[in-house]
Amino acid sequence: MSTASDMRLINGREYNENTNPGGLAGVGGMDENFERAIHLMAQALDDMAAYLQSANFLAAQAAVATIYQLCQALVAQITMGSTQALAFPAVDKLLLSSTAAVATFIYDTRLDDLTADGRRWNEPGRCSAMSYWHEAQGTYTGVKRDVSAVLAISALKEQWYLHDALDLDPVTGVPRLWRASNPTGNGLVMCGSTAPITSVYARNGYIYFGTGMGLHVVSLTGDWCERYDNSGRRRRLGTFAQRNTVLQEGQVIASGALPATAIVGVHAHVYPGSPLDLAGMPIPTILALTAAGASIIHPNGQVVNLTDAFGFTFGCFLRDGRIALTRGDQLVYIGPPPYASASAASWAQVIHSIGSSVAVLNNGAGNAIRITDGAEGGASGLTFREHDAANPGAGMIAYVTTAWATGWMPGDCRLALMCDRTVGNISGSGELVVNGTFDSSASNWTPSGGVSVAAVSGELQITFSASVGAATVQMVPTTVGQNYLLSTTYRRGTAGGALAAQATNTAQSVQLGIVSTSSTSNVTNFSQFTASDTQTALRLWSTMGTTGETAYFDNISVKVAAPDRSYKSKGAVVNGTLQRAPVATGAEMVAWSGFSASNYLEQPYNADLDFGTGDHAYFGWFKATTAAQWIFARGAYAGGTFTGPIIDAYINGSGGFTARWSNNGMSTADPTVYSTSVIDGLWHFFMVLRRGNVFELWIDGVRVATYPVTVATGSLSNAAATLRVGVQHNGQIPATNASLSMFRGTAYAPTPAQIRKMFADESLLFQDGAKCVLGGTSSNVTALSTCPMTGRRAAGTDDGTSIFAGLRRVSYLDESALVATTSDTVRSVSLCGGVLAIGTAAEVGVVLDAIAGKEAIAVGGPRPVGAGFIARGVTTDGAALDLAPRVPIGERETVMIEARFVGRVTGAADTERLTYGRRATYYRDAGGAIILQGSVQPVGSDTEVTSTADATLAIVGDWVSARVTGVSGKRIRWDATFIITRLSEETSYAA
Repeated sequence: MSTASDMRLINGREYNENTNPGGLAGVGGMDENFERAIHLMAQALDDMAAYLQSANFLAAQAAVATIYQLCQALVAQITMGSTQALAFPAVDKLLLSSTAAVATFIYDTRLDDLTADGRRWNEPGRCSAMSYWHEAQGTYTGVKRDVSAVLAISALKEQWYLHDALDLDPVTGVPRLWRASNPTGNGLVMCGSTAPITSVYARNGYIYFGTGMGLHVVSLTGDWCERYDNSGRRRRLGTFAQRNTVLQEGQVIASGALPATAIVGVHAHVYPGSPLDLAGMPIPTILALTAAGASIIHPNGQVVNLTDAFGFTFGCFLRDGRIALTRGDQLVYIGPPPYASASAASWAQVIHSIGSSVAVLNNGAGNAIRITDGAEGGASGLTFREHDAANPGAGMIAYVTTAWATGWMPGDCRLALMCDRTVGNISGSGELVVNGTFDSSASNWTPSGGVSVAAVSGELQITFSASVGAATVQMVPTTVGQNYLLSTTYRRGTAGGALAAQATNTAQSVQLGIVSTSSTSNVTNFSQFTASDTQTALRLWSTMGTTGETAYFDNISVKVAAPDRSYKSKGAVVNGTLQRAPVATGAEMVAWSGFSASNYLEQPYNADLDFGTGDHAYFGWFKATTAAQWIFARGAYAGGTFTGPIIDAYINGSGGFTARWSNNGMSTADPTVYSTSVIDGLWHFFMVLRRGNVFELWIDGVRVATYPVTVATGSLSNAAATLRVGVQHNGQIPATNASLSMFRGTAYAPTPAQIRKMFADESLLFQDGAKCVLGGTSSNVTALSTCPMTGRRAAGTDDGTSIFAGLRRVSYLDESALVATTSDTVRSVSLCGGVLAIGTAAEVGVVLDAIAGKEAIAVGGPRPVGAGFIARGVTTDGAALDLAPRVPIGERETVMIEARFVGRVTGAADTERLTYGRRATYYRDAGGAIILQGSVQPVGSDTEVTSTADATLAIVGDWVSARVTGVSGKRIRWDATFIITRLSEETSYAA
């Protein structure tokens, strides 16, 4: 073959007709040589294909490898303009037309762990011993023998397809089929119309299919399949090539039983230090979800079940190795990999719910929450979540719908105003309730359901004449789609309780709250609602009254409001008229402006913002062109003076930024001042916070000023305080020449790293053309995927697919933008690198980014196998804790483990500063238990403040764990970095 010798002539040196006719640099033969190089590369690829088809691969391997290396070297020399013929265009193609698509998965084998010898498991010819390598091309078998580098997996209810995402048909441009199953569903993967495929995942040469007949584990490196159901585990007696044949099954191993047979979801994760399979790769840990609980299948075959009466609908491994599970009642359970069966509630270390800090977005009763690493989705929209493993209540969330996006909300965030997409003027309507104070009568309120009403001492008294739920009603005029704030004061008299609610004519309601049966004190509460009719029925009612008993209401108010998008949902009243316009040309986030003494936002007294002496923060975005612009203030103003505790922030007369805290009006305030001018007409991110006994001011992700707590040493809570945005309470210094956006408040002091991330992610939303909400018209998130390469997230809805990088939407794909899909009803998405698979109600489509030939040919060399891994956990007392994950010890293995421990007290100050080093050797004979050789040895010197704290290595069943002992009354995050040297029957490697 002459191709190799010809290619050697092409080089990057200076062209010379006599001494270097193959040179690419300089003038003369440069263009001719480039053209010749392209033809030689094409010939080389043809030569490789010919060898693969006609010759024994192993005999030809050296020649093919030579050509391959020459291609790589040549491509590295080619410059822009000469790569036109090597460019692979973007792909937007239909893979399958079917209404039965249930799951898609992009399996990029290049992200798999390397084998123990540092190579990829599916390199050309490496799987030549497998049954599929010898199949003849047919309806369910493509032309390629080796497993493709990137497989686009499509799962229908009774059938599955594996397409080669990088092998495009030269005529149609559609990714060509690698392997598929027939539609009978009775072969290697058992399924059917009553027990369909529900889910699919792949990792390290294994493909996992969840079906109504159990979990199927298909090994591409071992050429076998196993099935798990509620009776146990068994081998399917056939090879991959027999995937369309009715197969028998081997003996059932009862210890592999799952809580239920029908699988609703599957995921997998490779924990560092996992034992290797016969192909030399770490064996993944499997997560299988059922209606009776979740199962974790460890690499050693042990099945651990987390049982739950509700069952789990979705789940995944998080990037830190923890497991997240979602229930149908909108709870998210998070915990470490379990090593013993338990109830899910006792296993979970973290439970996120609707009404908690870093709360789950309320998706409505009975609506499942879909989950991927860092994101959740449901009927009401999308949630991005940044976990804090050490202190779960200190993480961050961001809500996204088609109409609004909150930006990051850290910790117990209780306010998120001006986060909407809606543009145009918004005007306050004044009070919409007629006679809401009951000063002289109960007029305009119509009793119903067996009650009588009367004005008694300036309150509305409801008296029950029957033991039934009853109400008094007033019809309030509203605008469809407009947000309103409903406020009321109420208490029980002699009745069991009193309830204030808003309801539309279609009987939809938003509950405000119920007075405790043990209290007769007034309760003032308010909440927002969005009108769905031109008239809203405002009901004051009770379900706990009997004949003659009473309940009382007063100060009923309904006004136009700016909605609060935090989990508290307590908006701010619009006073006067304000303008809303995009923060930048073509951007979706909206800026509010037009503030004056009569145009501003105000929230009534809200106990949620009484932060007392605790940590807290207010933050948001502003743009100003002149000095003396008021941002916000929370306090009480009466008789020409501020009274009681107050906090405010404003642009001072010099154009700098000032924040003030005081527990005694403004006569003695603690000011934190940034003197550099911020009146440059640009958007700036501000945060004013209290952390311990220090006030901090941050501008654009940088701490610019601090001030020790002095005057304001007492509580900043103020039962008379209101929150005003855009002007001071006395009407002075309005933000006339300023715009505000995304104003938020939290009962938490974000960490410096969180503040920097908030600024970095949110600043992108203030650029021209920046998108931040879900594309299309539907906020119902039906599918989620996180790209393991880029961190981008794809969210499918009933109206297309939105792709986010951080908080910014970088792409929106629907049927008008794609050739691949005709339906916008997305059922599944999978995003990995430059490949996106979308399953809709009508088809499966694939979208590939354009790539250069250099990227396609130069796939990169081997990377090192392992470099240690980290086990983590949190202690809150002085009890011992085994960190996770653990190190498995197999039979006939000798393992040396070295672990370096670091423990840090959560919060601003580390009062323990714990570090330890430990090393030990373990062995396990065939059929035996793990034995420690000698003792656990210290490595270096320990550091600790409390002497009862400790760290060591411990044997737990089939594993060795990092065991730590914390300090009573202190929350300590522990990280243990393992270095493992393992000698076993099969292989030797360092993890």
